Amino acid sequence: MKLQFFEKIWFEVLVIRCFIKLALALCVFSFMGCNEEEQILKLQAEGAIIQAKIDSLTQAVEKAQQIPGNWTVENDTVRAGDGLFQVLSRMHINEKERGKLVLGMQDSVELSKMRVGQVFFAALDSNGSVQRFRYATSPATIHMMSKNDTGYVYSRIEKPVTHRMSVFEGALTEGSTLNGTLFRVGIPGRMVGIVSGVLQCKVAFPLARAGDKFRILLEETFYQDSIWISGKVVYAEFDGKIVGHHEAFRYEDPDPKSSFNAHYTESGEALVYDGLRYPLDRLHVTSPFGTRVHPITGQRKTHYGIDYGNPTGTPIYAVAEGVVTVSGYDEFSGNKVAIRHRDNSESWYMHMSVRGVSVGAKVAPRQVIGRVGSTGRSTGPHLHFGFKNEKGVWINPSSKTMIATPKLEGERLGRLKQQVAETRKQIELTLAAPAVKANDSTDVMVRMRNID
Repeated sequence: MKLQFFEKIWFEVLVIRCFIKLALALCVFSFMGCNEEEQILKLQAEGAIIQAKIDSLTQAVEKAQQIPGNWTVENDTVRAGDGLFQVLSRMHINEKERGKLVLGMQDSVELSKMRVGQVFFAALDSNGSVQRFRYATSPATIHMMSKNDTGYVYSRIEKPVTHRMSVFEGALTEGSTLNGTLFRVGIPGRMVGIVSGVLQCKVAFPLARAGDKFRILLEETFYQDSIWISGKVVYAEFDGKIVGHHEAFRYEDPDPKSSFNAHYTESGEALVYDGLRYPLDRLHVTSPFGTRVHPITGQRKTHYGIDYGNPTGTPIYAVAEGVVTVSGYDEFSGNKVAIRHRDNSESWYMHMSVRGVSVGAKVAPRQVIGRVGSTGRSTGPHLHFGFKNEKGVWINPSSKTMIATPKLEGERLGRLKQQVAETRKQIELTLAAPAVKANDSTDVMVRMRNID
């Protein structure tokens, strides 16, 4: 199916063309009345003006799109289980250009976060070569690849959005749960999961009772003031008769992809159950766990791990205490290390530039065991991180809850203290806004204010 990039402009062209058809119809109708010649001349003059407008708009479209008349625009939609390669292949993009587009975008776009229903557009010339490629991760963010003499150039287009703070306050009722209450007031499921996930590290919810109070602070982004783009849980609080009073604060490093970005207590204790750590300080997924088309071989096969893109030489950490069972090299994995942990699970680290541990060595959590590289069969510097369960079966590493560190220290702890003070300030400012019922089925109150 052929579509255009700038549908709005083309719509204006279509409307004007409709006016021309209407003018012609009126011309025919005028033949049946008086002053036929005068009416025809008048309509012809109006038609010329309208045609000039069409020509002007057409030129504007071609200039804006920079798409010659012999180019075509292909589009396709992400389906369940798709990776970018699958979508590109259905768009009739050749294998060589598919690889270039993926490599050109993977440093700037989280391709692992493609969602079912998202649409990709590609402008192809008469030879079938991609000249423009467009991917909108949201209505407000567009990623563009444009071809030049040396290859493809990436650009990012950001449309104006509205940022909003919202405080939800309420209490549990007889037979209700925190999760169920938050769902009922319309908080997106992903954020409901975060709220319950961080609080259950401190709150024994089976002991929660009717009348126990909660307060949630959300920061959300909207396009055109109503289309939800994204959101994060800045603060979560629970105060129970039996379980006591607990708070969770969102901490953010200067790097938005830092693995330390998570929720902590005011004293810096990480609010995550599992003791596993992340293998890197910065997380940029270039290829997720699961079925994919291999970027080098082009074959469809299962990818038994997660690829994290990082510069060569970046420190790689052991995710938990254990003993090194593999430290070697092969033509596919390059430099690799495997560590067996207390529960007999095993973590794997591949494509290293250098290995820093040998077989039999005991390692501690967050110990440096090597450096990011591109050895073996690799398209660029990254860490392939894999995980086997106690039965030796590869599992999705993202299914293992991991944290950067059990407790923030030093500069990060100082930064958390500053952010806690700012969060409390934002809560007070938002509480000054008028309170309204979140919906008719609960007594939860919400206060909102724009922060742009």
